[in-house]
Amino acid sequence: MLGYDRQLDYVFCVVERDGEYVYSNLADPDAGTEQQDVAYFRQVLDRLGVVVPESMFTEVEADQRGRIGNRVVNHGKGKS
Repeated sequence: MLGYDRQLDYVFCVVERDGEYVYSNLADPDAGTEQQDVAYFRQVLDRLGVVVPESMFTEVEADQRGRIGNRVVNHGKGKS
């Protein structure tokens, strides 16, 4: 999950595998709630072997620029 939290004004990223969290920006000393560069999480996801569509980064950047919250976008199979 990659997104922008409007109320707290920060970008977040959480990766879960088999019901276990393997990454959270809150546990990352280089991210936390201070990391505002969406591109930072591209490196994190690459390191974890997680492939996501480019549209995820584009949409989160747009939400951050426009301070848009509570928006859900599906980026894969079953996209609506």
